[in-house]
Amino acid sequence: MKMLLLLLITMICGITSAQSDSVISGVYKWDDSKVEKSDNIEKRQILEGRTTDDENLNIYAFKEKSDEETLLIIKKGKVKVSLRNDNKILSPGSTVLIMSGDSYEIENIGDSYATFYVFLYKSKYPVDIKRGIETGGSFITDWNDLEFHPHAKGGIRQYFSRPTSMAKRFDIHVTTLNPEIKSHEPHTHRAAEIVLMIKGNTEMEIDHGFYKGTDGDLYFLGSNVPHAIKNIGTKPCIYFAIQWE
Repeated sequence: MKMLLLLLITMICGITSAQSDSVISGVYKWDDSKVEKSDNIEKRQILEGRTTDDENLNIYAFKEKSDEETLLIIKKGKVKVSLRNDNKILSPGSTVLIMSGDSYEIENIGDSYATFYVFLYKSKYPVDIKRGIETGGSFITDWNDLEFHPHAKGGIRQYFSRPTSMAKRFDIHVTTLNPEIKSHEPHTHRAAEIVLMIKGNTEMEIDHGFYKGTDGDLYFLGSNVPHAIKNIGTKPCIYFAIQWE
């Protein structure tokens, strides 16, 4: 499988109570907002302009339908996600997996920036919509619903491991690794892997090279490339481990 695109999107939310040059205090109606449509995306512009303290304040919502599969990971803030018949308010660490052909809406409902990662990917192999539906279809995983399982090196939160419309197996978990500990010796596996840092300082050995990563950094590990991660900080580190094939 080939990962096509990774985006880090920041949304801005909140209407200042002070008068501004171009944003007037009042109510901004959802039904009155301007809608822009393209082939796969519908963007609803709710508010945009200058305020007392902002050069530009931009509030919008969008929904997307794609022939690619989509994974969202909430990095910061509070967002509302609407997916099929499921509507949830999500905190950082939550994920949304959207199968090929499904649409979703995401809205920042907090009073500050909301940031989330968007992974878009399309398999080299034929898309299997039936397989994705049979294994549960699109779904949301709330960080607050995940159980932490401690072990000698730290602990793990398992999100899911299942087939999707694009992958024979898609696996996501979050690892907590104690200080000055290596997760394992260098090893390989058929599936490509992404390690996305949430917190802490790490060093990844990749094919005899060494690379340091911290909050927000991303390691990409290709198929059958030897790798091993170590916590080089003084506090536990936390990171996503994402595999697909």
